[in-house]
Amino acid sequence: MPGLERIAYKRSLKESAIRISPQTAITKDNVHVKLDGAVYTKVTDTFKAAYDIDDPEYMVAVLAQSAMRKEIGNLELDEVFLERERLNGGIAEALDEATQSWGIRVLRYEIADINVDHHTREAMEKQSNAERLRRAEVLESQGYRQRLINKSEGDRQSVINNAEGEAESIRLRAHAEANLIRTLAEAQAESTRLAAAANADAIRAVASAVGEPGGRDAVAQRLAEQYVAQLAEMAKNANMIIVPDKPNDITGVVATALGIQQSTLESTKKMGGQ
Repeated sequence: MPGLERIAYKRSLKESAIRISPQTAITKDNVHVKLDGAVYTKVTDTFKAAYDIDDPEYMVAVLAQSAMRKEIGNLELDEVFLERERLNGGIAEALDEATQSWGIRVLRYEIADINVDHHTREAMEKQSNAERLRRAEVLESQGYRQRLINKSEGDRQSVINNAEGEAESIRLRAHAEANLIRTLAEAQAESTRLAAAANADAIRAVASAVGEPGGRDAVAQRLAEQYVAQLAEMAKNANMIIVPDKPNDITGVVATALGIQQSTLESTKKMGGQ
């Protein structure tokens, strides 16, 4: 009723942010850090938010500072920087559990900044530089190791390729030599065959000539001349010679030679017939 009643409390149902002033906390490894952030809340029950708590924003801020110091105490300095998301989630969960009885929900918590003193910052920079140097040395050693591995693999593959090339070259040379030997053998066989055929033709020609009138007399005359020439040559060049028991019997020598010639001709004819 106007004039008699007034609105005691006003609570917005929109999501709102409460700024958390910088607070000092001690990490698990006894390093002092200063953090600030913001907590995002929303009123879900206006009656509780009005009559169950006196100053909701102040109470939430105090509770957020306490929860933040508690969560920081469970982490080391390196983890604070690396696990910021987990830290935000832990603080928001702790706040939401405590503020539900006030009709207020904590939706999330965000750490805005993390600061350390000058000496700690210098130590962190030295550690960071040392870590970067270590990583650079590791990467350099890994690159050197990989280079050696690649070189050894290349040398190994080169040796394999050279061995395979040498084996292929030897195989090709052996194949070429085998073909050459085969060709020479075939040529030698063909030459022998042609020579034999030529000899057979010559013998047949001689046999044909001997069969003609006067042929035997010509052969006998030729053999007698060769016989006498050979005896003279042996007598001239040797200290001791072996002569037939009847060296003057040229007729017997010629007859024997003609008999041998006749046998040779008959054998040649048989081979030619075959």
